[in-house]
Amino acid sequence: MNLAALPAFTDNYIWMLHDGSNAIVVDPGDASPVMHASQREGLRLTGILVTHRHPDRIGGVEGRQWKNEVQ
Repeated sequence: MNLAALPAFTDNYIWMLHDGSNAIVVDPGDASPVMHASQREGLRLTGILVTHRHPDRIGGVEGRQWKNEVQ
């Protein structure tokens, strides 16, 4: 299992865990870094873990950016 810290906003990170083909993200406050990293690495996003409901943690969960992505 690999752990990647994806820079988000000006002072935060989104954590991505992956096995080289499938990935889950933790607290994706911004979808853009996740989408770029998963496309760049050829990863299929299979899950999202939200630890709490603060905007910097859930901001990237809603919206069309995840449609057809999370299996």
